[in-house]
Amino acid sequence: MLRESQRLERLVADLLDLARLGAADVRLVPIDVDLAALADDAAVVWSARCEREGVVFVRELPSSPVMVRTDPLRVRQILDNLAENALRVTPAGRPLVLAVRADGTGATLEVRDGGPGLTPDDVAVAFEPAALYDRYRGVRQVGTGVGLALVGRLAARLGGRASAGPAPEGGARFGVWLPARIPGS
Repeated sequence: MLRESQRLERLVADLLDLARLGAADVRLVPIDVDLAALADDAAVVWSARCEREGVVFVRELPSSPVMVRTDPLRVRQILDNLAENALRVTPAGRPLVLAVRADGTGATLEVRDGGPGLTPDDVAVAFEPAALYDRYRGVRQVGTGVGLALVGRLAARLGGRASAGPAPEGGARFGVWLPARIPGS
């Protein structure tokens, strides 16, 4: 019952955030953030969750800071949504990878998994509300249908972009590229 109430609480929070994003009413608090450190903090939580499920957690984080000016609360929300989705579909013994890479203009936060993966048609609609939920309900584990839509809209609001595709681990790759600075900040 506790797990179900937590799931419903996340659903309501995600739906509210999605509605606010549609109304451009999400307040951002951009600060200088070390994306590698933020991901490393999240990795502590996700490695423990993966261990409980028998999923192999892998960190691919640089040892030096990866600085971006962004809203760390919203970036963590993105990371948690992606990791939650990946863990849901990754079988025991398969990997879930959390990675951060810098480039000259920003950085990419990526979650990859060893789950069932995505078709090209899935990739085309991955960030649309309930698109993958409608396709896979009853076929494999699915979330609420709003998490990836929220990720896509948050990434855009932060001046970045979300992407999806195949992962070298055999499953899906979801990434969010964030600029070094939020435009207009």
